[in-house]
Amino acid sequence: MTDVFWVLICAGLVFLMQAGFTCMESGLTRSKNSINVAIKNITDFGISTILFWAFGFAIMFGASVNGWIGSTQFFLSLDEGSWPTTFFLFEIMFCATTVTIVSGATAERLRFRSYIIISIILSGLIYPIFGHWVWNDAQSGTASGWLGKMGFVDFAGSTVVHSVGGWVALAALLIIGPREGRFPAVGAHRKIHGNNLPMSVLGVLLLWVGWFGFNGGSTLALNDQVAGIIANTFLAGASGVMVTLTVGWIIRKQADAELVIFGSIAGLVAITASANAVSTISALIIGGIGGIVMLGVDYLMDYLHIDDAVGAIPVHLGAGVWGTLAVAIFGKEEILGTGISRWGQLLIQATGVGVCFLWAFGLSYGIFLLINRFFPLRVTAEDERIGLNVSEHGATTELLDLLITMDSQARTGDISLRVPVEPFTEVGQIAEQYNRVMEALQKEAAKTESSLQEKELLLREIHHRVKNNLQVISSLLSLQSRSSKDEQAIEMAKESQNRIKVMALIHEKLYRSKDFANVEFNDYIKNLVNDLFASYRVSSSKITLKMDIENISLGIDTAIPTGLIINELVTNCLKYAFTKDKDGEIRISLRSLDDGQNELIVSDNGIGMPDNLDIKKADSLGLRMITNLTERSLHGKVVINKKNGTEFQIIFKEKEYKDRV
Repeated sequence: MTDVFWVLICAGLVFLMQAGFTCMESGLTRSKNSINVAIKNITDFGISTILFWAFGFAIMFGASVNGWIGSTQFFLSLDEGSWPTTFFLFEIMFCATTVTIVSGATAERLRFRSYIIISIILSGLIYPIFGHWVWNDAQSGTASGWLGKMGFVDFAGSTVVHSVGGWVALAALLIIGPREGRFPAVGAHRKIHGNNLPMSVLGVLLLWVGWFGFNGGSTLALNDQVAGIIANTFLAGASGVMVTLTVGWIIRKQADAELVIFGSIAGLVAITASANAVSTISALIIGGIGGIVMLGVDYLMDYLHIDDAVGAIPVHLGAGVWGTLAVAIFGKEEILGTGISRWGQLLIQATGVGVCFLWAFGLSYGIFLLINRFFPLRVTAEDERIGLNVSEHGATTELLDLLITMDSQARTGDISLRVPVEPFTEVGQIAEQYNRVMEALQKEAAKTESSLQEKELLLREIHHRVKNNLQVISSLLSLQSRSSKDEQAIEMAKESQNRIKVMALIHEKLYRSKDFANVEFNDYIKNLVNDLFASYRVSSSKITLKMDIENISLGIDTAIPTGLIINELVTNCLKYAFTKDKDGEIRISLRSLDDGQNELIVSDNGIGMPDNLDIKKADSLGLRMITNLTERSLHGKVVINKKNGTEFQIIFKEKEYKDRV
């Protein structure tokens, strides 16, 4: 009964590892996925227990068929004595531990139903069959599985438990891919940090306690070996911590907290295969090298863009493979009892590792690939963005409520929305302060809205007055041109009247524009030129107009002088460029140049200008106005081409609006 009591205690300790994995994985993932991680750790234990009782135990420990598979003890009867029941309970814990390795590695993007499928395949098929090959009848001291008969040694499961779980996790990761943003197409790889490292450290400490039972109970008896096995286990774990911390500190130039977590577990995993058969010094070496192997595998996975959310594959697979090989290197031959040389033992250990890869990885990858073609294993991008707590379980958090409200405000501009306040939490305090800020902002916005309405009324009144005055001036000039008999006075009156119309058009454009920094210029120029053609009664059959105006927006302080320049240039073309008996063409183009400047060209195919004309000294008021506006208002330059008519090219660059005002 002493042995029964000891193994039952150890079973309870191994069960405690489930709590350790839950804390560690929940802390290493983001808070929006922590509930999903926790639920998976309970669910996989339930699945593993039922399936292992129904047929997993029978496949693994039933009467062997040629060393390949068990054939008895299906739907195990638990009323045949205390020892069979005790042994069954102990082995359930190992099966559940194997499955939960996949939970952490695939966290934050695997569908919950996909994880259930993986748990069924792993606990009901992959794990018990490989376990049969190694451990069947091992409790009696005579191996019946074909790998066990060869001399393959795995005391407590570096390969049977940890490597099997690691290989299946790797297969799943290759199919579902990395988390969004983990490996950007451009730039350095992005580390996704967990939400609660202290909780992860607590989880690791619980795992250490659980390893008392994991390795100490694998003797299946409370004998003289137990104390040494537990001591070796803890020394290897401590060695993994210190070696990983030291090497990582040298490489990364800082004491990385996650390396302490991963290094300790790597040391524990590595010693699991040989804790009963190595010296104290060997246990320290095995644990330390396990930590280094973990680091190497972690860097390799980062290089290959394989995203393991909690470092499960470097820890369980990498250190598990090393620990299995270390049996042949450090194991005491008299304890191993295989009667094989060290080199021969190393070859057999390597064979076991290779078989585990082919069976666990090969089979799971094929099955997952087939399932993924019809039922995607991964959640959608939107579900991943909002987090699996909500998308998979409908379990929201106060932080998510805060982010959803803020996102809604950003999209809708509705500052009346308020964030739900969860009292007595840090997020609740943030939400309360955020609501206060939004209330103050809403009050100021209301004041601003009222002020804008008053300014709108004032602007409307100014607009109507200016518009009416410009119309009066235009009417007076029109009356003057009709009553005067002086041709020059009539001409000047018409020119002044056209300039008034231009100013009226510019004023109207200013009033209608919502953004003074970006006045749409295309329709503005077309309306301006069409008014000039109508004013001078130009026949479309005589003079044609071609315009190539890019969709350019100019600030109002640039649009006004540009419009005035176009008015003067087109007016001169209509008045002076063409003889009465000859057809003509006026061309206007406005475009942006590559160097950030703008180019305005107004040209005609008329009679041209005198070669000796200097527009800066010309008697024409219009020509002098063009030069002054270009140089003083637009800070540009005027270039005249006098071949085949006249072409005015004006190059100017608009300043940034904030600089102009």
